[in-house]
Amino acid sequence: MDTNNNDATRTRPRWFGPAMIALVLLLVAVAGWTIRNLSTPDEVQAPTTPAATTAPTQGEAEAAAPASGEDFAWDCQAQLSTDTSSVADEAPEVLDWVAAGYNVVPSSDEFGGCERRDSGLRVGFAHSEAGALMAAATYAMALDPSLSEEAAEDVEVAMVEGPNRDQIEEKAQRIRDGLEQGDDGTTTASSTLLGYSQLNYTDEAASYQLVYSFPSGNGLEQKALAQADLVWEDGDWKLDPASGTKMMTADLHQGQPYIEWGPKV
Repeated sequence: MDTNNNDATRTRPRWFGPAMIALVLLLVAVAGWTIRNLSTPDEVQAPTTPAATTAPTQGEAEAAAPASGEDFAWDCQAQLSTDTSSVADEAPEVLDWVAAGYNVVPSSDEFGGCERRDSGLRVGFAHSEAGALMAAATYAMALDPSLSEEAAEDVEVAMVEGPNRDQIEEKAQRIRDGLEQGDDGTTTASSTLLGYSQLNYTDEAASYQLVYSFPSGNGLEQKALAQADLVWEDGDWKLDPASGTKMMTADLHQGQPYIEWGPKV
């Protein structure tokens, strides 16, 4: 029995322990190398996956967004110029002066008015100094609700809402019905825009004095000032009436300086 026990204790040679440790270390090294090789392709391919391009970055999204967040009254206004240059000292360039109302008015692909109403009135102006000036010159010649039923509808889109507008609408209705005598427009039709001066401008309101020449009774030319006050309302420039009976104030020109601008300049 003792002999069998001694044989059992000598079944493992002396080198067995160190060899087993070396084998375990070798297996660990092989396993680590195998795992690294298996994982490497995924890591290499990760940057080429389309995940990075499926959603734009914040900067890309902002670049793709419209340049202006304006809520315009007319779709065509989104195509107008966003140039905010001042017209206080230099007049905007206008190539087209078109017939509307009593006379001609400016029309521009850059500044408006880009929307033509059934009456011939143009609305839809750029939200800028040039756009406000274009609106002033347009409304001075072509905004008159007493001309026709179509012109009466222009008040809703081209004149600031309020009691003055209500009274002007009522007066225009009486003129259209023949109950009140209106202006025949002879002087307005024979006038010529010579220029303007900018009294004030903000993003919400603007005022311009328009200088016109017109024939006087003695055959000579005289100059008049028409002041147009405007408000940016509901996505467009609208005329703010001077009173419940007058859309603009007018007076003789007394030599005030102005910037030359008009169909013949």
